[in-house]
Amino acid sequence: MKLKSLVSLILLGGSLTAFAQGYKDGIEYYKVGQYDNAKELLLRNFNDASTNKSEAYYYLGCLDLKAGKVADAKANFDKGYAADANNPYNLIGLGSIALKNNNVKEAEEYFKSAQKLVKKDASVEAAIARAYTEANPVAYAKEIEKATKNAYKYSKNTNPDIYILEGDVKAAEKNWGEAAGMYEQAINADANNIEAYVKYANTYYNVAPDMAINKLNEILTNKPNSALLQRELAEKYYKNEQWAKAAVQYGKYIENPNHFTQDRSRYAFLLFYGQKYDESLALSKELVATLPANDPQNFYMKRMTLYNLVALKNWNEAEAAANDLFKSELPEGVKFEAKDYTDYATTLKELGRTQEALDQYEKAIELNSDKVELLKEISDAYLDAEQYAKSAEAYQRFVDSGKHVTNDLLVLSQRYSNVAATDTTDNKFVALEKALKYADEINAKVPNHPRILFQIARCKMMLDKDNTDGNALEAMKNLTDLLDQDPANKTSRANDYIFAYRYNAVYYASMAAKIKKEDKNYKDNEEYNNCMAKMKEAYENWLSVDPTNEGLRKYVESLNAPAKK
Repeated sequence: MKLKSLVSLILLGGSLTAFAQGYKDGIEYYKVGQYDNAKELLLRNFNDASTNKSEAYYYLGCLDLKAGKVADAKANFDKGYAADANNPYNLIGLGSIALKNNNVKEAEEYFKSAQKLVKKDASVEAAIARAYTEANPVAYAKEIEKATKNAYKYSKNTNPDIYILEGDVKAAEKNWGEAAGMYEQAINADANNIEAYVKYANTYYNVAPDMAINKLNEILTNKPNSALLQRELAEKYYKNEQWAKAAVQYGKYIENPNHFTQDRSRYAFLLFYGQKYDESLALSKELVATLPANDPQNFYMKRMTLYNLVALKNWNEAEAAANDLFKSELPEGVKFEAKDYTDYATTLKELGRTQEALDQYEKAIELNSDKVELLKEISDAYLDAEQYAKSAEAYQRFVDSGKHVTNDLLVLSQRYSNVAATDTTDNKFVALEKALKYADEINAKVPNHPRILFQIARCKMMLDKDNTDGNALEAMKNLTDLLDQDPANKTSRANDYIFAYRYNAVYYASMAAKIKKEDKNYKDNEEYNNCMAKMKEAYENWLSVDPTNEGLRKYVESLNAPAKK
């Protein structure tokens, strides 16, 4: 559903009532034990013209009784009876109160009065059996057995209510298999019984989530307007981490006027994880603007606003959203999350405020020390700030956690070689030692990879204190030999070639210069002539992969020019 349609729906509110079930959604929520949701929907729809007041009062009374508000329950049952004296269920409600007050005879009179209103009604018998069960299943075992037999007898074993009651009893005993069996019998008795389907799905979900989801899809086809079914299916997809399907189903569900505000927040969350950032952002902003400031969902939507803006790379707005989030009062039991800080850190880094970003990254890792992958982000931030030693330290902590993959060893080696490249103290060689250690370690795991051989060659080159040391000669040869195996590398990895050929050219030129300085007869010196030949070869190889380098070309041409007499 497009966000424009969603916003229109929210503004129009009850205009879609014709496509919903009104107060009946509240009844369905009550029957599956979602009492807060049930009460909200019963009260929300109570004054609708289509609401059966007697029935609504009955379920409001049941909710009060569940909450221990006996006086309020009695008041609602009395109002329900006054609204329709032919409705037997308010009498059963009054009987339930009598049982709670240990007035057994009074309860029996209420139940008898209910039975007289609708003779031989299986659902009434099931409701009476439930009243006795909820009061005391042991003390009223005989009464429960009698009402249960009547329910089966009157319906010829086809009434779903009695099967559901027996399923609930088994579920309370944590006998999930038998509970599911009773719910399935209720479904067989009434293929449109929403309560049976939902309880069956809830019983099976932890064992066979796909089966539970399929069952909800099955009943939703027949009962497409049930807010409970729409929401339960969306929730099952969500719990099963089927994010895309959850988002689609939530999108359908929140078109129902009987959706809840927190579900719109959930939808914004799912849109975000479905990478529909613009839609999630618009909904998040709309909820922040309309929800009370002290509503926990307001805080969550401020958080979602930040996340979406970061995903959209809208850095200026993201900074404002982060400031708004962090100055907000935290809902009870809620803390800032690591992602709150890392998204703020990313924003600050993109705005060029690296040191401030680092402060936020550190807060994130302090908040969640187990979230070691944050150390990689911290390392990257230090790298951007050209604080190479701290960058290497952070990445070392990540590798030491044991949660790294093979490529992380190469990255760590590169972090240490960055330290070596910028340090003029003896620490340079300590860092180089570590850089080579991790480069060799990954080379043993993934031999003959150009990136790894390049890193080894780079580290060996930095070991040279003088251009005539030649520590990297073998490493440079290993690199070029590997690259030569694929002619395409002359183009795709030309810079690697240039790196190696330049090193060789400088080394052999320096060696020749050294010999020339030490030997007056250098022209007859075999080693000198060998170095000059290798120097020339290195420069020519360099030019072959760097043909547009005119300065290099002229130098090579000068090397090949006839010697002056």
